[in-house]
Amino acid sequence: MDVTVLSWLQSIGWSAFTWALGGVLLVNGVALLAFIWKGERSLVNAWTGPVLAINIVLVAIGIGVPMVTSVARLAIIGMRGVIPGISMSSQ
Repeated sequence: MDVTVLSWLQSIGWSAFTWALGGVLLVNGVALLAFIWKGERSLVNAWTGPVLAINIVLVAIGIGVPMVTSVARLAIIGMRGVIPGISMSSQ
């Protein structure tokens, strides 16, 4: 069972990173295309705050979720050697 949980945690971390990276590229691409298409400086002034906030949230998700899942995986691997009765089926 622990091998299943470990692989699930790893897949969740990579999925979150991939989706967050795609979101950052999409948001910044749309903002760049809108600025090029309209050519107005007022768009930059109006959109900087929301685009920056979305980028910060996406970067936090892209870094935070994989970090949390990696720590959880390390805790599970660490418990294997300490707690008797936890299966060592992957070894």
